[in-house]
Amino acid sequence: MKNILLQHQEYPLIASPQLAKELGTAAATFLQKLHFLISETRKYKQKKNLTVHQNRKWWFHTFEEWQSTLGLFSVSTIKRAVAKLKELGLIEINKLSKIKSMRVNYYTINYKKLKQLFGIGISQPTKKDPGTPSPVEPIKGTDAPINPVATKEDLSVFHSDYRSLYLQLRQYKLDIAHDDPRLHQWLNIARKIITYTASAPTRLNINRWQWHTPEQILPTEFLRGADHGY
Repeated sequence: MKNILLQHQEYPLIASPQLAKELGTAAATFLQKLHFLISETRKYKQKKNLTVHQNRKWWFHTFEEWQSTLGLFSVSTIKRAVAKLKELGLIEINKLSKIKSMRVNYYTINYKKLKQLFGIGISQPTKKDPGTPSPVEPIKGTDAPINPVATKEDLSVFHSDYRSLYLQLRQYKLDIAHDDPRLHQWLNIARKIITYTASAPTRLNINRWQWHTPEQILPTEFLRGADHGY
């Protein structure tokens, strides 16, 4: 899928099904609407809500305005959606008003992070032939996991957060051992790890019914978590 966002001429009342599945309906709808607002402002009446900062477009809305604009969710639901998107790095929030007394939030989308999470990319050309895309080696999974599932006795000694992370990753066919030390390192970024794992079939075009190792589907920054202070 080259573009998971709606076409510019469409009015985004409903988000991409892929985004809704991975992020939840509220967060996906918020992201879709923000994309529409910052890309279609020339046609939109509320141009005063837009500003340009560091060559990027930012959109201002209060949470009450977001509720009116989206029309589907409560303020509390929208706040939770915003917190999730911010935590995943998909949106950025800044207070950009020139009037110091107006401490209002402006929002923009981190499109680079969106590409990283949901697999929108372009093949890089080879050095020998700049016009020829580099061949991409397919990622091969296994029909059964190499690491067996933890026993009830193993799970009983785990902290609940550790146990929850492990079980969710196994649910998404991540072939990881229950005593893998990286699980401890990932507890502080559990939601990011789960999101990356859940989106792997789409990002990497792999068989969602097969098992894959962390080295096959997770970014290097997570695999070397200890080096990054995770």
